[in-house]
Amino acid sequence: MRLRSTRGVRKRYVEEPAVFDDDDEPIVVPEDHSKDDDFEAQSDGPQAEEDDDDDKEDAGEPTSEEEEEDVPDDAGVAEPKDDPSQPKRHRNTGAGMIQSRKGFHDIPHYPLETRIVTRVYAGPLRRYARYSALRDAMYGPEYDRIKVIWDLEIRWADFPVLPPRLPPEDEQGVIPSPWLPPGFERGEEKRAYLWYDDFQLNAPEVQRSRALSPDDGQRLLPGGEGDIITLMGPWDKQKEFRLSQGESLSVSPSGLPVGDPDASDQTPSGWTLDVGGIPLTISWAPLSRQDVQVLAVATIPFADQKPVPRDDSNADAAPKTTGCIQLWEFVPEKRSGQLASPSTRPPRLLGAKCFDWGRPKRLEFCPVPLEPAGMYGLLAILTGDGRARVIDSRIVDDADAPSYEWIESPLVTLGLTEDYNVSVTCLTWVNTNRIALGHSDGSITLWSIYPHQLLQRVAAHTTYVIDICSAYPSHPYLVASVPVGGCATLTDLAQPSSEVTYFPVPAISFQPNLLCWNEPMQGFMALYPSSTPNTTIAFLHHRYFCQARSITTGPNTLTCVSAGTTHPFILVGCADGSVFACNALQKLFKQKGEPLRKLKVFEHEYKPIEPEAQQGQPDDGVGMSGLRGAARILQGFLPEENDDPRTEKRKEMDRKKRAAKKKKAGKRRKAGVEDEAEDREAELDERLASRVVIHEPLTRLTTIQWNPNVQFSCWAACAMASGLIKVMDLGVE
Repeated sequence: MRLRSTRGVRKRYVEEPAVFDDDDEPIVVPEDHSKDDDFEAQSDGPQAEEDDDDDKEDAGEPTSEEEEEDVPDDAGVAEPKDDPSQPKRHRNTGAGMIQSRKGFHDIPHYPLETRIVTRVYAGPLRRYARYSALRDAMYGPEYDRIKVIWDLEIRWADFPVLPPRLPPEDEQGVIPSPWLPPGFERGEEKRAYLWYDDFQLNAPEVQRSRALSPDDGQRLLPGGEGDIITLMGPWDKQKEFRLSQGESLSVSPSGLPVGDPDASDQTPSGWTLDVGGIPLTISWAPLSRQDVQVLAVATIPFADQKPVPRDDSNADAAPKTTGCIQLWEFVPEKRSGQLASPSTRPPRLLGAKCFDWGRPKRLEFCPVPLEPAGMYGLLAILTGDGRARVIDSRIVDDADAPSYEWIESPLVTLGLTEDYNVSVTCLTWVNTNRIALGHSDGSITLWSIYPHQLLQRVAAHTTYVIDICSAYPSHPYLVASVPVGGCATLTDLAQPSSEVTYFPVPAISFQPNLLCWNEPMQGFMALYPSSTPNTTIAFLHHRYFCQARSITTGPNTLTCVSAGTTHPFILVGCADGSVFACNALQKLFKQKGEPLRKLKVFEHEYKPIEPEAQQGQPDDGVGMSGLRGAARILQGFLPEENDDPRTEKRKEMDRKKRAAKKKKAGKRRKAGVEDEAEDREAELDERLASRVVIHEPLTRLTTIQWNPNVQFSCWAACAMASGLIKVMDLGVE
């Protein structure tokens, strides 16, 4: 026994024998029980990789306990004698009892103390598993599956931040999903066409609509409340450009418009357009044609999100019953040996789908193309009345004027109408004829479009479901869901009564668009489920959903995330208007000492114009009259280290502690090294403090979407709350 002296008083650190009352029933544990020494309970925050080099330097330093003298166990203390014939009696020790078992198949005792966390993970995948061990556990043990993910890692090893602009034929180019059997996409498209043809034969008049005049259609579009001044170009040579609703600019790699004399490179790299409202959600149409690309945009007026004082009795209380979906067309140009790139032709507004079901909140194209049926695809919409509807989006003829359409009845309306005050909150496609919905009561439902029928209803959560995502195409019936309060859950709708798992840490989330499926990596990208606020994107493999791996950390509150369909690169949008990109597969299989990078693609900042500033200004198109605000877009940032600032801060503190120990030992340090350490610590403090900075609400990124079509895999659309949408070709050579 070890004795310690504190101010002359000798204390004995012994454990009192357990005393049981008559009412307490002791838990009998055999003497030869074994424990899993490798067990680690799940933490409630993002896990960052530690630098093992820091630990090696302190390995040779003795601890305070090693310096103390050991005292024999029999020094003045009598050890109680136990009867070997009687089993030992112990109280429930909590989480350790979960791992206590006599054999491999024995069920351990359940903890009786409420302080003990019972939601723990005990399996073959450990938190400290890296590279080959992590790869074999996640994607093994079959060698064919391990080889697939290994080949994908090698394929994009030379691209740390952005995807290559190379076709699938190239050994480093983008590729369709290697986890699918050959001919899967063609078979899905054929079955979808036959299903829709049968649907039209049996119910030809299901969707009823009528054409609108251009004047009526323009009135239903959300008004822009004026033009917007946009500052574009290099940070030291920015220029002002005025955009009206529906106007756009073809942008060069430097950020200046194509044709500007100061633009060094006149090659078009994307577009910037003004949609006139707040774009809440966007979706690319799944097209096999290569002459055009179509983007659906759900916008709402700026007045819907303006703060209204509580004492303002004259506030506009008009019902928000009308909504519309805009369809934009982008024309590419072909390059030999590369993927399609943007052209100089401006985007064209194909038309708008208008309705009176309320404001659009979510929309998503069916992932299966339906071009043989004369459509861009089936479009699922979540509207303000708490219902989800599916409409068809017909191909618009090549005409100069946009086509406006008023939809009187959709193909199908989905919702739990028999339950009181239960509304649809989110949606995701499972396949052509299946769609999964999240509801305000925490349940998840699976619906058949034709015939219209509710197939399943699973009580996955107890609170409002904020986000839902299907693992289409490789695992379409695996559906991940995130509630407002609770645990992120993964449900297998093929076996909903048994195949359910969840991340063991409860979290609170109010932000949608932070859950997506990464097909090459076979997992979900989501905000790290944590009981404390964080700005980290995590990867949750579908086989080990209860264990998250940190991928990247943003400088401010995260608002949206998107993963590529034919590559593992992700885009993350923040509330401060910044967009980051990184190679998620390279981050997952990081090796020790390997430098990882992330890139700030651009940064958006918006400043609204107060109504008082416009009074007395002439309406000559030059002053502030007729303007709603000004936006600035900065680009050309250098790659930075892809690590959590908290980890860097902890490493810096460890270095300072070691330096202090050396200083006490008589070692001198140079003044320049001390100044450099102080500057580094101040920089880390500033990066950590930036997470809680509140920005203008219209500065934020509302949603981001990679293009799912193979030949346009490097195209990404970024929607900003200021009303601007930036479509970029992010491929590198």
